[in-house]
Amino acid sequence: MRRLSFSQQFMLFGLVVLVVGAFVIGRWVSQEIEQGVVDRTAGVTALYVDSFMSPNLQELEDSQTISPAYFSRLDSLLTESELGQEIVSFKVWSLDGRVLYARDRSLVGSQFPLEDDLQGAIQGRVVAAMSNLDAEENASERAIADRLLETYAPVRSHNNNDVIGVMEFYMSPDQLEEDVADSQMKGWLIVGTSTIVMYLLLVGMVNGASSTITRQNRNLRDLLERNAELGERVRMAAASKAETDEQVMMRIGHELHDGPAQDLGLALLRLDDLRQACDACAAVTKPPQDFEAIRDAMDRALHELRDIASGLRLPELQALSVERVVVRAIDEHKRKSGASVHFSSAIEKLPADVDTAHKIALYRVTKEALHNAWKHSGVNEASVSLTADAGWLRLEISDPGAGFDPGRVDTRTSLGLRGMRERIELLAGQLSVESHSKTGTVVTARVPYTQRAN
Repeated sequence: MRRLSFSQQFMLFGLVVLVVGAFVIGRWVSQEIEQGVVDRTAGVTALYVDSFMSPNLQELEDSQTISPAYFSRLDSLLTESELGQEIVSFKVWSLDGRVLYARDRSLVGSQFPLEDDLQGAIQGRVVAAMSNLDAEENASERAIADRLLETYAPVRSHNNNDVIGVMEFYMSPDQLEEDVADSQMKGWLIVGTSTIVMYLLLVGMVNGASSTITRQNRNLRDLLERNAELGERVRMAAASKAETDEQVMMRIGHELHDGPAQDLGLALLRLDDLRQACDACAAVTKPPQDFEAIRDAMDRALHELRDIASGLRLPELQALSVERVVVRAIDEHKRKSGASVHFSSAIEKLPADVDTAHKIALYRVTKEALHNAWKHSGVNEASVSLTADAGWLRLEISDPGAGFDPGRVDTRTSLGLRGMRERIELLAGQLSVESHSKTGTVVTARVPYTQRAN
């Protein structure tokens, strides 16, 4: 069953349900047809028999007995008329269940229980059914046939229309069974045709729906494949952009180091020469402290310019593992700030190698988060952890410092936080910042990783 498609399963179960339903409905319709034909035939026949027999049974209005004269008339009607040729057996019942007349004279005067059919006729209804002749009073009928159409009809008074007795007569079921079989065949034909038509319509609808679903699934798979290809292209573009940005910053760092920094250095040297010349000049009009102030300002500018250039230059990360990249960022921060940084990692769970773009992002986020902690937390310590799980790298930088309200930070002016978030989100990752006044700050970066192609 598991090998069948959904539409095939539906068609199979639908066929079973429709066949079972058609059988149940067909049986019910067949029984209703049989009962309808029996009732119709019995009703017509009862009127016909009543027209002959009822005039000879009116004395039952005054006495629940039949006189010998009317006995003879009933015998004559049942033997000499066409009615007798149609009726196999005939009885007349009193209202208390006694046989008043019967061809089998041994039954006359016998008392039998009032069964449902007889009670129905006493109440004024014509009751008919196919009888297997297994009742006690059917001994003479069983000698004639195995199955007969049994009909009970009320005998009414011509004066007040009250029921004064009951006629019971039996007829051969041959013609009736032919009519029933013909009607049942038509009924089965209608039910069978309707079932086939419904099944074909259902099959057509299911096949159409199945084809639509299959086509939609195929289109969805194609769309997902295109999206996956597009996602891969976006990821590669983001990685390429990250590397390009680093190359641009590295070039800017080199140019700052080789251009303005060299000029500032040269200016400091010339300023020292100029100061010596001015010290020797007796007509100097400016105090020497002005030279000191200018020299200190230029010296600070030179150091800051070199720090900026150094920060823009990215170390060689491609050959390092992801763990060593984070350690490299920590070491540089410790060397410049003198801060204490505790590092932990799940070495056995970390991937052997990842894309360079991921390494760049982790390196930059580690440096920026540690710098912010050193600058704003009010403490000189921090912790860094690096883990990997289910295709995700997780970098966490925390400090026990003063903390701040992340919701009040303006990302337009806070370039550090904005830069970290953009770097992580470019790699389809997530960056969160949690900070409280008593517990410090935790920066968490999660990025999906792929092994770097060799």
